[in-house]
Amino acid sequence: MADPALGPVRTMRQHLIVAAAVNAVCTGLPGAPKVSALKDAWMMTGAAGASRQCHTLEELWSAVLGCFTDASVVDKLRRRRLAYAADPANEGLPARAAGLLPDPAAAEYFQGDSE
Repeated sequence: MADPALGPVRTMRQHLIVAAAVNAVCTGLPGAPKVSALKDAWMMTGAAGASRQCHTLEELWSAVLGCFTDASVVDKLRRRRLAYAADPANEGLPARAAGLLPDPAAAEYFQGDSE
């Protein structure tokens, strides 16, 4: 499946870089999931153990955001993503991976953020 952020041809190396970027941004946040690279997707495992396979970066970030139920943690995650993407040490794919914002219309996007 083509990914708008990665293009039509994706490599395992790209998947590993994206997984590392997402994990780095989420590290230390309560309820943070772990992301693993697969050949043609990512596996996101939530803190409670539920897993979800994601085929695009937008789908991955939507799933990650759905793991957080506290609005202050979601805000912290958004700030971390922006800071990670802006850091020159993360130039290239890591910055693109962290900076891609999911479509707000995605079903899980505000899952834990609504009152």
